[in-house]
This record gives sequence, structure tokens and C-alpha cells, in this order.
Amino acid sequence: MPEPYEASTSMHTLDGQAGWNGRSHGSADGFPTFPKHIFSSPNSNDPSLRSTTPLSPAPAKVSTGNSIDWTQEYARERLRKSLILSVPGQRGVIARLWDASKPWVVVVLTGMATGVIASCLDILSAWLSDLRLGACRDMWWMSRGLCCAGLDPQETCRAWRTWGEIVGDEKHVVLRALTQYSVYMALAVLFALVSSAFVNVFAPFAFHTGIPEIKVLLGGSVMDGFLSPNTLLIKSLGLPLAVASGLSLGKEGPLVHVACCIGDAVLRPFASLRNNGARHREILSAAAAAGVSVAFGAPLGGVLFSLEEISTFFPGSTLWQSFVCAIVAAVTLQYIDPFNTGKLALFTVHASQVWRGFELLPWLFLGIAGGIWGAWFIRLNEEWERLRRASGMCQWPVTEVGILALFTAVVSYLVIYMRIPSAELVVNLFQDCSGVDPYGLCDTSNTSSIVFLLLLTAFAKTLLTAVTFGASIPAGIFLPSLTVGACAGRAVGLVMHQIQKTYAESWIFADCPADGGCINPSVYAVIGAASALGGVTRMTISLVVILFELTGAIDIVLQLMMAVMVAKFTGDYISKEGIYETWINLRKYPFLNNKADYRCDTILARHVMTPSNELVCVSGEGWTLSRLEALLDGHDYRGFPIVQTERNGLVLGYISRADLQDAIGHARRVSAVSATTHCFFSAPDHQGRQSRGEQIPIPLDPARASTTAAFDHDLEASRRKGYPAAEERDEAALGVAVGEPWISLVPWMDEIPVNLSQDTPMEVVVQMFQRLGLRFVLLTRRGVLAGLLTKMDLHRHMQGDRDDGAGSLSFPRSLEDEAAPQPSETALMERGVHVEQAYR
Repeated sequence: MPEPYEASTSMHTLDGQAGWNGRSHGSADGFPTFPKHIFSSPNSNDPSLRSTTPLSPAPAKVSTGNSIDWTQEYARERLRKSLILSVPGQRGVIARLWDASKPWVVVVLTGMATGVIASCLDILSAWLSDLRLGACRDMWWMSRGLCCAGLDPQETCRAWRTWGEIVGDEKHVVLRALTQYSVYMALAVLFALVSSAFVNVFAPFAFHTGIPEIKVLLGGSVMDGFLSPNTLLIKSLGLPLAVASGLSLGKEGPLVHVACCIGDAVLRPFASLRNNGARHREILSAAAAAGVSVAFGAPLGGVLFSLEEISTFFPGSTLWQSFVCAIVAAVTLQYIDPFNTGKLALFTVHASQVWRGFELLPWLFLGIAGGIWGAWFIRLNEEWERLRRASGMCQWPVTEVGILALFTAVVSYLVIYMRIPSAELVVNLFQDCSGVDPYGLCDTSNTSSIVFLLLLTAFAKTLLTAVTFGASIPAGIFLPSLTVGACAGRAVGLVMHQIQKTYAESWIFADCPADGGCINPSVYAVIGAASALGGVTRMTISLVVILFELTGAIDIVLQLMMAVMVAKFTGDYISKEGIYETWINLRKYPFLNNKADYRCDTILARHVMTPSNELVCVSGEGWTLSRLEALLDGHDYRGFPIVQTERNGLVLGYISRADLQDAIGHARRVSAVSATTHCFFSAPDHQGRQSRGEQIPIPLDPARASTTAAFDHDLEASRRKGYPAAEERDEAALGVAVGEPWISLVPWMDEIPVNLSQDTPMEVVVQMFQRLGLRFVLLTRRGVLAGLLTKMDLHRHMQGDRDDGAGSLSFPRSLEDEAAPQPSETALMERGVHVEQAYR
């Protein structure tokens, strides 16, 4: 017999607190793992029935089988709204107004809270980063920017002193240098260790960027604790420390996770949003847009990012809510003005020059290079993660982060452009040569050295980011990618500028003005940054909008579009997946990408499904209340297909475990109901009802009952047609005495679950799951239950097809020597707001 599955939860949540709460239950490599019985076939003791899909540790424990069915969630929402519309009088008007205003209250509060927290994180990150180099003389709690506010860039800021200047005067050169170097290294390692310790001890879900997990969550899965207040607190504390440590990471991606945690916390008081999986995720999509809005100062880009990159389903109402949430967050950030600049754009670019035709070639080269670099970086990061797991480094995650911080600090201190905080470096790379040049980027007499240092910085940043992204610390990929691309782009721009100066008389540069001001290296830096980030994330429209909002350089939107397009085509030619999809596959998350293109006309649904003789089904009539209770007590399955009789197998519908428990609970509250009372899932005709006796009415709570039947309170209208009449059935065999009272559980069942023929091509099945957001389909043969196919079955099949080739998986088969139905994890399903199936 299979091992027992986990019991289902009583209420749907996105991040229930009852889940895994620490790494002590994880694998040897430091990551929590799914229980083996969840991944294995119920008949896993039979080698012929085992899946060939390898198990892999995952950092976020996907709650056992939790997933939502979008169609059912929206059906429940329509039912709830119909009940509100039926409320008469002034009370109904007030109820409708309040119900309509709730999502707007949530998105506005989420946007405001996101803006406030992002401002605090920006201020804290800037202060801690500057603390590695020195401190403000009279106000040590101020960053260098605030300490020297009001001074011209050319002026010397006497209020700011480095650690070397604090411990010695100009005569003690060696002492000052050693002090400066030692404090820099010590604080870098200390910040990294504290951040990693916070994550590993208090909130393991606060590590990494969080965007892959958000994609999975918005795809319908549930992750226990991923959006908890504890995660929000630890990520908000650990993120500034991680940025200040000097590790090659960014805070932009993690801010999306922080914003989603805020949105989840804000909507908790509103039951209609909290308990409906679809509406809950709509709010989280809006919160993700706010996260990008405050990370880059790009509200429009945030909305498009949520639409293009994050959300699986994005209805029109979500677009408007995301826009409002992103705008409110951006306005709040602008009002607080953490950088004391008075501007929302972080990296201002002045690009008023007219571009020439010959510049198309270097721009296209940057696009191609960005796509190649992105694909190579993804592969490098993926291989390093596999090495991290295989070598056991994950057993000491804090120690690993400390070593990374020490190595990064040593390398960064030796290269001047790496010693600068990444955000400040990007600001200078995006600047033209008309203003102050604090790092010598405009020194035309030393172009070769500058180009070498920029390429060296890009190469070192690539390697450091590849080994840092995935460590047990909050880390984003946006800013490191922008930095690498900006360095490479600026280097190409400097080379082009030097070539144009050397061969100014050539016909190629005939359109250039006589003063030689033809090439703007800062524009090349922006295009290089866009190409690199596009090659890593495979973002398109949202990336272009984010960058022109980030830089304010609307004049180079056309160049950005070309570079991003070429980078996308080049990266997709090498590998189809971006960095986030790669990490989803590394973690073996149950994610069905709605953008994935599945092509295989030789595999049918019956090749992938779990056959009916491995399912536990419920007969449509004749089961006593005690037998149903014994079914629930004896099996922890998430739901049950309902057939007309155990002999003919005609499909009547489906009932989730939670709905069946709720129905039995309602029945037990009726005094006339006993353990021997028979329960029916089909509405009898008049003659059959007389032979059975009186029906015992059960109070129906429409909010908890099945949506398909609860819409119709007349049970006669919900009767299924075409079945044999009641008087033609063998009621003696069913154990129903003439005149015995009975109860109907039709209102709690789903009478019209999605069902397909078992011979449906898998291409069609995949499209239905992708477009309708299904969790399962019943497969039939001339109306008789043939099997069941779940979202997880589909995910396993597509992963097997991707890894091993089509048809390489060993699918479960029926056991010919067993007559009794065998349980399967694909029967562990719930409809509506409850658990779907056990993930294998």
C-alpha cells in the first residue's frame, strides 16, 4: 500500500503558516525537499510504475498539491457577486459599493506601503554601502550623498572622511591605506554574514530574487510561508545588508518579492480577496508592478513587466489595478525622494545627438553580444548551482556567503570600477562627457586603458554574479546585468569614438560634424545594458519601457528596441529559457508556462493519464453517510470523481474533499440524519423519489457549495439527463429500503467538470490547461470514466519530453491481477479554493 498523503488544508491560502518553517527539514544540501511519497507513484513499490523524473531539492516548499483552478475561482466569484446583487434596498447598495471599493483600497494601500518601504531600503542601502568607505564627520548616520548635499560636484566635501583619514594624517600613508582596506573588507564580510544569517535562521524564503517563485505562485501554485510577514521583515532587513556587502547583486528583483509580501499582508483583512485564489493573485500582480515601479522609478514598465514576465492570467481589471498600484507607489517614492534629487529617473541620459547610419552595425553587434552573453551566463549560473548542490556547499550556506563576500571584496578593491557601488557606476557610465568626470571615463588620452578596465570589470562582474546569484542571500539579477552591459557598451562606444577621430576624413564618417562630436559613448552604454538584460531575462517590451523611464532617454527608444529585439532572437536561438524559467526548472517547481509551445501529435491523453482502476471513485447513489465518512477517514485524497454506479462507470461529476466534508458537516447538523442515511449525487425522478421515501432537506450554504449546482436552487433543474429511471435500478442491491429517508449531495458536487476523450491529442490538452488555467480534466470513453489527468501530470510529461525526448517517461499502467481500484496521487484533488493533488 502507498504511504499516506498529507491531509488537506481546511482553507485555501497562498502562504499558510502551517507549512515548512526551517531548513532543518531540508535535504543534505541545505534546501527543503518535497516528501518522497508526494512525488512517487502510489504504487511506487512496483518498479514498473515508477517515474523516471529525478527528484531535486527546492528552496521553497510548494504546499502539498496546492493549486487553484482559475475557472472555478472565477465561478465562485460570480456566485458571490450574484448574492450581493440580490441584497435589496439601501443595505444592498452599501454592500455593493463596499465590495467594489475593496480591491482599490488594497492596491492604493499596497502602493503607498511599497513606496515607503522602498524609500527606507534605498536610504539604508546607500548609508551602509558608503559606510564601508568612510563616515560623515558630524552626522555619522548620513550617507555620503546626504552628507555632501548642496555642494557642486567639483567641490571637496570636507564633512565626509574616509576611514584612513580618520585614523591618521597625510604623513601616515601606509597606516591610512591599511586601515581603509581592512575596514572595507571587514564590513563587506560582516554585512554579508549578517544578511545570510538572518535569511537562514529566521526566513529561508527571503533568499534569492523571489521572482521565479512569484511566477510559480501566480501560475496557481501555493507556497507555504513565501509571503508571510516574517519573510517580509527579514527580506527588508537582509536586502540592504546584502547590497552594502558589495556582492555582485541587485535589490530590484527582491523588491518585487517585498511588494508582493506587502500586498498579501494588506489584503488579509478582506475575506473576499483572501479566500479567492484568482482575486488574491490579481492583487499580487498589481503589487509586483508596484515593486518594479519603485525599483526603477518606472510605473509603466512595472505594469508591463507584470503583464509580460510575471502573471499567468492578466484580465483587464488587473491591468487597471496594476496601473493604479504602480502610480501610487511611484508618487510615494517621489514624495519621499530618498536620493534627494527631486527626480524619479535614477540614471539620467542626455542623448540629443542625431544618430548616423554607420552606428547601426555596432548597435546590432551589442544586441548579438548581449544575447550570446545572456545565454552563456544562464548556462554558467546553472552549472554553478548544480556544482553547489553536488559539492555540498549548501550545507554551510552562511559560510559560503562569507567566502563569496571576502573574495568579491578582494577583487573589487583591486579594480577601481568594481570598487564603486554598481548603481553609482551605472550612473557614470550613462553620463556623457559634458559634465564632471570623477572616474576618468572621458579621458581621451587614455582610451585603451579605460576600455581594458571596463572589459575587465564586465568579465569579473559576470563571474562574480554567476556564483552569487543563487546563494543564500537576497539577490537580484537586474543591476549586475545592467552593469556588465553598460561596461561593455561604453567600451564599444569609446572604441567607435576613437576610430571616428582617427579616420575622420573617411567617407563613412562624412556626416559627422567638423568638431568630431559624432559618437556618444553613453548611448552605447545604455544600449549595451539593454542588450545584456534582455539576453538574461528575455524581456522585450517591458524592458524597453523600463529603460527609457529609468534613464529618461526617450530619444533612443528606437535603438533600445532594436538592441533588445536582436538580443532576444539571439538568446532564444541558443536556449529558449530565460534566467527565471531556468531556476524554475532547477527547483523542479510545478509550473506550466503558458508561453511554452508543445508539439507532439503522436501522444494522446490516455498515454499520460492515470487510468480509472487506479482512482478512488464515489458512486452517485446508495452510499451511506458512514461509508462516506469512512472514505474520508481512510484516504487523505483531495477529491473524488463521481460515477453513476460502480459497475457502469458513467461520469456524473466530481467532488472535492473539502466540499464533501462540508456537506457531511451540514448533514450531521440535521437531527433526522443518521449514519445509515443514504446519500445520493444524482437527482431522482418522481417515481424513484417515492420509492426511496422523503428527502431530508439540508441547509445549503451557497458560498461553500459547488458553484455549478449552487446557482440553481431547484434540484430538479440540476438533474442529469439520459440515465436509467430510478425504478429500473436495482435498489435492493444499493441497500435502500422502500420509504427510507435519504439526502441529496448534488449542490456540493461539480456536475460539469472539464472532461475530454481519452484519445484527445496532448497538444489540445496542453492548450486547454494553458488557456483555461485548469487543475485537472476527467478523461472518458463514451461517457465512461477512463482516467484522470492533472496539471502535475502534464508538467511531469512536458519536463520529461524536454529532458529526455517525447515518450521517454514510464507512465503508470493498470495492474491486471488487481480487481479493486488502486489509489493514485492524481485522485488527490480538490476543487475551488482547496488542494488539487499531491505533487510527485
